[in-house]
Amino acid sequence: MNRSNFGVAVKETRFKVLRNCVLIMTAFMAFGQANAGVLPETPTPQGGDIVGSWVAEKVGLDAYAPAGLVQAVSPLTVEGEINGTITFGSDGSIQADYTTVTNVSAVLLVPLTVAVLDTSQYEGNYTVASDDTHALTIMRENEDPLNYTYTATADSLKIIRPLLLDELLQSLSEAVRPLAMSALSQHVPPDDPIRIVITFAKKTDTAPPVPPTPPTPPTTLTGDFDGNGAVEFPDFLLFVAQFGKSSSDDGFDARMDLDGNGAVQFPDFLLFVAAFGSKSG
Repeated sequence: MNRSNFGVAVKETRFKVLRNCVLIMTAFMAFGQANAGVLPETPTPQGGDIVGSWVAEKVGLDAYAPAGLVQAVSPLTVEGEINGTITFGSDGSIQADYTTVTNVSAVLLVPLTVAVLDTSQYEGNYTVASDDTHALTIMRENEDPLNYTYTATADSLKIIRPLLLDELLQSLSEAVRPLAMSALSQHVPPDDPIRIVITFAKKTDTAPPVPPTPPTPPTTLTGDFDGNGAVEFPDFLLFVAQFGKSSSDDGFDARMDLDGNGAVQFPDFLLFVAAFGSKSG
């Protein structure tokens, strides 16, 4: 082999190694959109009551990948978490504000590590299927609908999101995309896409409890000095014993000062006479 042919062979070998590395990185990036744990089987949605506020605080994600893809890129390590909230209103409204961070690493020809940050911040509306598909469709203004499935229980919500190759490879250049699509499509059948499972917990109300309203004290009946519920002659005798006293006198009883001027006088007597004979209730 002359030097010219040897140089061409070396360049072709380098190109093949580089091409394989690009394809492997592409596979990891595609899978890296997912999560923190490879599920052995396709996640099955169960439906349920989705209405409410759900929260995730550093919760690990789960992912499903077709067996062929797992074998093609193994050994691999997937670590990631989700943080934030999502709220489904009873009126069909939805508000999402959460992020997922994913780290994927493997050793295949060369050590590879990919970090992916996904941010989901939007408001819109949603519908759920009435059949057994448990489909969840999210509509956002001026955006394509999001098509998921889900499982909701009393304390958790799992949103199952498919990741199609067309979606995952959009960011690649046109020169690399056909090559990546050809390599990955061998391991990801159209009817068995990569799926991620985003898990939330039911958000509890942390607001302090409202203190109970104290009972309303019973209304005091004017002139009922003995507290028997009626203004009668015994009350008159108590009033007479205080008549003419003022707040500066010993033994002054302010209850008989009906007009509150600091002395038991004739105006108080007129008020007592007006209340005489009345009863509570």
